[in-house]
Amino acid sequence: MSRRHLVGLLVVAGACAAALAVPAAGVGAAEPNCRTSQLSMRVVSFEGALGDRIWQLAFRNLGATCSLRGFARVVLLGQDGHTITEGFKRETGFPQSTVTLAHGKSAFVAFTYLDGGSCSTSTFLAYRVRIFLPGAAGGFLLNPMPRNGGPIFLCARSKRIYPVTSKPGP
Repeated sequence: MSRRHLVGLLVVAGACAAALAVPAAGVGAAEPNCRTSQLSMRVVSFEGALGDRIWQLAFRNLGATCSLRGFARVVLLGQDGHTITEGFKRETGFPQSTVTLAHGKSAFVAFTYLDGGSCSTSTFLAYRVRIFLPGAAGGFLLNPMPRNGGPIFLCARSKRIYPVTSKPGP
């Protein structure tokens, strides 16, 4: 093989490799992470049975298409607004998937705990809840008192968080 043919072959091979490395629009190209400023939060449900409490929250996209994946971070706040705890155990038995949100669509986050009246271990009160979505700065502030009939009274180490989903429910 001549030197000229070898150089031509290398140029073609390099061009093919470069073309394969760049994803086409919509093919393997990920949507950007959702920003807190483009989402709104609402309570979908708050339920309690036999001491267990579950909060289901919806985050609606008000902006351009974006995505969420993984676990939200939930921080419980005291009456003075300071952090009490953010030690929610991740429920890893539930699959994580990327939730792509077009304008007007929602993603869901659920968290659970055991009511403080149902345990003999340490308990505490939480007056507010701050939720940080995966990959999003800022956070959302939830006032649980109207739905809960007062501050959240919970058992210390009973807190669980589920991955972001495209439908309500863990």
